[in-house]
Amino acid sequence: MRAILYFSCIFSWIFAGLAWFNLRTMLRPATSTLADITESVEILIPARNEESTIYACVSSALAQTGLANFKVTVLDDGSTDSTLEVLNGISDARLKVLPSTDEPPQGWLGKTWACARLAEQSVANYLVFIDADVELAPEAVARSIELLKREQLAFISPYPRQQVKSPLTRLVQPLLQWSWLSTVPLTVAARTTRNSLSVANGQFIVCSRDAYLEAGGHTKVANEVLDDIMLLRAFYEVGQKGTVADGTNLATCLMYETDRELISGYSKSLWRAFNGPIGSLVTNAFLFAIYVLPVLQLGTENIYLSALAILGATYGRWIVAIRTKQRLAPDVFLHSLSILAFNLLNGYSWLRHLVGRNEWKGRSV
Repeated sequence: MRAILYFSCIFSWIFAGLAWFNLRTMLRPATSTLADITESVEILIPARNEESTIYACVSSALAQTGLANFKVTVLDDGSTDSTLEVLNGISDARLKVLPSTDEPPQGWLGKTWACARLAEQSVANYLVFIDADVELAPEAVARSIELLKREQLAFISPYPRQQVKSPLTRLVQPLLQWSWLSTVPLTVAARTTRNSLSVANGQFIVCSRDAYLEAGGHTKVANEVLDDIMLLRAFYEVGQKGTVADGTNLATCLMYETDRELISGYSKSLWRAFNGPIGSLVTNAFLFAIYVLPVLQLGTENIYLSALAILGATYGRWIVAIRTKQRLAPDVFLHSLSILAFNLLNGYSWLRHLVGRNEWKGRSV
């Protein structure tokens, strides 16, 4: 046990140190645009049963500044709520609404099929994909394209600030940014095409249309539940570079309003995250040993080693929370509980996958 706790101490501080370095060096957009983006831009929004968020999302897209030539296109993917009615109530010449009742063809998932159709009808120089629960700051797209140009990338994913409401979302959602900030050297990731360093978030993606088409677009990732990361890897395959960027001040996303939604959302995709069941077991055991086991050992003779490991974990979570504008107390002090919840969600995802019960918004995944 003492050897394991030494292991926990070492890695908790290594990951905290990498998070500190990444937060100082990761790609960030300029604080404001210097001149309007003159190339054509199209903001593409797939929407299915998003009546509670679609108005704010589309309104924020239409309110973009710093773009000389842009439009917004929304594909309503067979919504059974009032999403389409809300969209039809928005009057703006730059907005195009594409109603659809078609089910995805064999071998396609709903979101990838919707994104592929949105991209297919576009002739813009830059494609901007955002989820229907994202709200953009006024210069979000212009500043992202400026960053894309400045860094000579073909693909960039500004990571939105994650909003949380329910107890489980407060525990789990902050792990999204913490995970890649703590494990991926982002300065290397921005200059490589190695799949192991690919980080992306499908909530907000900006890419050049030419590079998107060369990479095969969403057709290349038709049946991928982790479509964002796999899309970036498709860019890699044709020699195009891309990475994640700090989008904290560019966009917000309320991914899940309730714990039930979070459980369903994570269940549909977590089984795919670690390259099979063995990878999932190893990853979850690794995380448990580093972040949960020290807490369980606080009442033993290993109290000092345990406390040092917990301090490293808390420091790493704290600095990420500050930069990404997440809640600090008590959330960052519950990191071990967050990891345990993640472990359980990963196991539940595999269970649902193996019995064929994973679905999202009424469709099997």
